[in-house]
Amino acid sequence: MFNLHEQLISLQEGEPSVATDFTFDGIDAVTAKRTLNGLTDKLVVNGENINDAATFDKLMCFARDLAAIDPRLVARGLDMLVSGFENQIKQVATTLATPGYDPTRHAEALDRYAFLLQWTVERGESTASQAAGAQPAKGRKRRGNAAGAAGAPTVAEVAPGWKGKLQDLYVAVRQLLELPLGRVWNSVPERDTFIGVFTRLAHKAMENPAYAKDSDLQRALFDALCVWLQNYNGLYGLVTMITQNLQHYEHLSEPMAALVQLAYEA
Repeated sequence: MFNLHEQLISLQEGEPSVATDFTFDGIDAVTAKRTLNGLTDKLVVNGENINDAATFDKLMCFARDLAAIDPRLVARGLDMLVSGFENQIKQVATTLATPGYDPTRHAEALDRYAFLLQWTVERGESTASQAAGAQPAKGRKRRGNAAGAAGAPTVAEVAPGWKGKLQDLYVAVRQLLELPLGRVWNSVPERDTFIGVFTRLAHKAMENPAYAKDSDLQRALFDALCVWLQNYNGLYGLVTMITQNLQHYEHLSEPMAALVQLAYEA
C-alpha cells in the first residue's frame, strides 16, 4: 500500500529507491520519447494505471532522471502526468456522483500522482538552470538583496511548454478541490497530506518572478488556493503563505494583494 506521508519524507531525505534497472540516463531522445508516449497512453486510457508497479517505477525514473532527459521532452513528461491526473479526477468525480460506489478506492492513485508531481516539479525547477550550464535558479529576490538569482534561466525558458503545463495542473487541482474529498480519504491527516503537496508547489511557483508575471498561471494558482481556503480550512495556511511571501519576496507585493482580494471575495 502506497503511503504518501512516508514517501514525501523519503523525498526530503534523499532520492527514493526505484525497483527497476530502467533509466532515462544515456538513452537517445527517440527511445525516451517512445517510452513517454507509452506511459502517456496507459495513463490516458485509465488514470488508475499509475497503481501498476511497472508503470509507476518508470514514472519515478522520469522524475529521478529529469536532468538527463532532452529538455524538449521534459514538458511532454509533465504533460503526461497532468493528463493522467486529469483523467483520475474525472473518475473520482464520477464515483462520488454514483450511489453505491466506494470513492476511497481512488485515494492511492491520487497519492501517487501527488508524489510524482511534487518530485517532478521540484526536480524540474532545480534542473532547468543546470541544463543551461548555470547554477540552479531559486527564482527569489529577498528584500535588501538586489543580486538574488536575477538572470538565471527558468524551466519555461529551457523546456518550452513547462509553464503552460503548470497552469493546466492548477486548473485540475481547483477542480479536484471542489469535490468532497473527505469521502475519498479515510482520515483528515491523509487528505491534508495530499492537499499540502499542491499548496507547497503553488508557494514554490510564486517564488519565481517569471511565473509571478504570468497572469493566467497566477490566476490558476490563486483560484486553487481560494477553493482550498473555502472548502478545507485553509485560512491559517494561506495567511502564513501570504505573510512569508510579503516578508521575503519583493516581486510578490502586488500578486499577494490580488490574492487577498480574491480570498476576501471567495
